Amino acid sequence: MISTIVNQPWIVLIAIAVGLLRWLSQKGDAAKKESQTSASPPPTQPIPRDDSQTEEERIGRFLEALGQPKGSTPPPKVAPKQKIQPRVFPTLPPLTTVPPPLPASPASTARTPPPIPMQRRVFAPAVVQEASFEVRDIGAPIANELPADSRRAATEQQGLLSKLASAQGLRSAIVLREIFGPPRSLQPLDPISGF
Repeated sequence: MISTIVNQPWIVLIAIAVGLLRWLSQKGDAAKKESQTSASPPPTQPIPRDDSQTEEERIGRFLEALGQPKGSTPPPKVAPKQKIQPRVFPTLPPLTTVPPPLPASPASTARTPPPIPMQRRVFAPAVVQEASFEVRDIGAPIANELPADSRRAATEQQGLLSKLASAQGLRSAIVLREIFGPPRSLQPLDPISGF
């Protein structure tokens, strides 16, 4: 134990610092107690008043203590101030002048020309054509019914559907949508998200 204390001098330094702080606090407490006992004790009874003195005599003694001469009279009592209503609107003399009449404008005397008649435009709605829809099986052969451009688009669509059927193709489609699609904040909410 002693060898551990000697090998680590910081423990010894901490112990010395703690002892020094305790000794200083005890000295401070002793000095406070000593100063309190040497001071005069506070008065426990009120100062006796002489009831035989009048109010004027007491004021005279008070003024004497303030440095006023003994024979001086006390200041007169202050009268309460009267409330004065502020003037918000000053009184003005009555108006005796009349503004001059406005000159007659030549434009008001001349007749204005009648407005130019506008031609009414009539918009006729377009004729509604009846839409026809056909439901076809995707797997059905339609190559001979379609032109060459449509056949190429149909074969590409078949290839796209086969790619989306695999997990890797679906993953690639989602990544491409995230890269080339609109920002996430501008995309509509997914109704299938389950939230």
